[in-house]
Amino acid sequence: MSAPTAYKESIAVPLPSDSDIRAVIGEDYDPATRLNVLKMFAGTEEFYPVLIDMVRAIFGTPDIDDKHREMIILRAATVLEVPYEWQANKVMAENAGLTETDIQAAAGDGPVSGIASDYVLICAATDELLRTGTLTDTTLSNMLDQFGEVLTRKYIVTISWFSMLSLFLNGTRTPLETTDKIGNHTSPLG
Repeated sequence: MSAPTAYKESIAVPLPSDSDIRAVIGEDYDPATRLNVLKMFAGTEEFYPVLIDMVRAIFGTPDIDDKHREMIILRAATVLEVPYEWQANKVMAENAGLTETDIQAAAGDGPVSGIASDYVLICAATDELLRTGTLTDTTLSNMLDQFGEVLTRKYIVTISWFSMLSLFLNGTRTPLETTDKIGNHTSPLG
């Protein structure tokens, strides 16, 4: 395993046209700054508001530590081989304050180690959920001890969301970003 860099397949679902995106998103749509993942979401039409609400919840909930969220995203991108997610979130992870050592650990083979214990736990939970569909008693017990019941639920939902998002990105082969639309943001919503 390592950080994914490109899709293995060549056929892709095209991004919707700017006029189709504007019809879903509204007049404030700016094609030069809107991330491709959000453009692809707009192509789902009536699903768009629900998807954006989930993005707002995941990226806007103050209980979810930005660094933990980014470790989940990078680990999910690695485990599920999602080049778009890796490319976009490597920058967001740096913006959130993760070190290059943390980021490289998320891209490593085997269990994540050699970084802060809370990151190791978050990555272990991500690995288990994405590879087996459940958590071991040890991992779940450690999460409950570390984060408490409510935050453990939120982290499990977050891992689950990035599983679904990863499948969507790989299934559509959402184009990688070709310009710096991320800047210093830690969220795809800006």
